[in-house]
Amino acid sequence: MPSPRIRALALIFNGDGKVLLVSPHSKGAPDAGRNFQLPGGTAWEDEPAWQTMVREGKRTTGLALTPVRLVLTDFTPRDPRTYAPPTIDFVYQTLTVPDDTAVRLPDAPELAAYKWLTQHELHTHCTTYQAHRITAALYASRIGTCAELHGGRPAYAAAV
Repeated sequence: MPSPRIRALALIFNGDGKVLLVSPHSKGAPDAGRNFQLPGGTAWEDEPAWQTMVREGKRTTGLALTPVRLVLTDFTPRDPRTYAPPTIDFVYQTLTVPDDTAVRLPDAPELAAYKWLTQHELHTHCTTYQAHRITAALYASRIGTCAELHGGRPAYAAAV
């Protein structure tokens, strides 16, 4: 059985309380319309998740990020249709960045765009899965806890 792939994502707020999201450049994605998600990436072997968030956050946004705390984990089982391995995503809240902070996407065409969004704008710019996950991270950040998801849904509902 394959080990889960570890990914770490950044929940980055600006001074207005908006969250930074990035849009992957992918074929079939209409003008980066509804495919925005949290910036981040996959861990290297033996790399702690928080370090992955710092490294991948800088690579994908150009920002030097400082983790504040873990706000969400999301376990996604192996996909039997695509054979994608199971994944564990860790979402870390970072220090707030000033409103005038310049975001620098990578030179490679990996990312098409970025946006600073409010929670109310998520469903317009994200898939339903991403909007639910980001909303859970925002809620956990607000109340000072860590949300645990299983395939984008509350984990303990899956145990019932």
